[in-house]
Amino acid sequence: MSGLALFRRSQWFVAAALVAGTLASGAHAADTVPGRASDSQIRGRMLDLVNAARSRSRTCGTERYAATDPLTSSRKLNEAATSHARDMARKKYFDHRGADGSQPGDRVRRAGYQPRISGENIAFGPESVEEVVEGWLASPGHCANIMEPRFKHLGVGVATGARRGRIYWVQTFGAPLPGHRP
Repeated sequence: MSGLALFRRSQWFVAAALVAGTLASGAHAADTVPGRASDSQIRGRMLDLVNAARSRSRTCGTERYAATDPLTSSRKLNEAATSHARDMARKKYFDHRGADGSQPGDRVRRAGYQPRISGENIAFGPESVEEVVEGWLASPGHCANIMEPRFKHLGVGVATGARRGRIYWVQTFGAPLPGHRP
């Protein structure tokens, strides 16, 4: 399966589901929320939740995934994810395709990461790390990215729009080409 296919599955359905779920739930006081937590805390909590999910076997839609190795944080993937989250917030759009026409792999390479494979999850609206990860795990395509055993690194980006509830989340996944540093 190509990296493009990994992040394209169920894109519009999941976006609607994540936005609807956010409107119905809201963050809890103990959740990791942009504005109350630092970028470092948000990235750390996201990595912890993703690795907890990867530590157990899981079904994503109809596909079964075995438990797999934990991901490690990548400064370059964090840069790619943050850049895309900020661009979406600033220009008020929600799409894997950047306003400049770039695709996730283009942004990963632009940040200096040389991928053998890469993928991306995006969400709009969830108010906390816990809420967005829960939504992604409930979505077959996004869950598949989280559970993909070929991925080795994770980057996390979050940006807030001008109005309350306008939170853009990006997870960027990668495995580098042999001989390249994450």
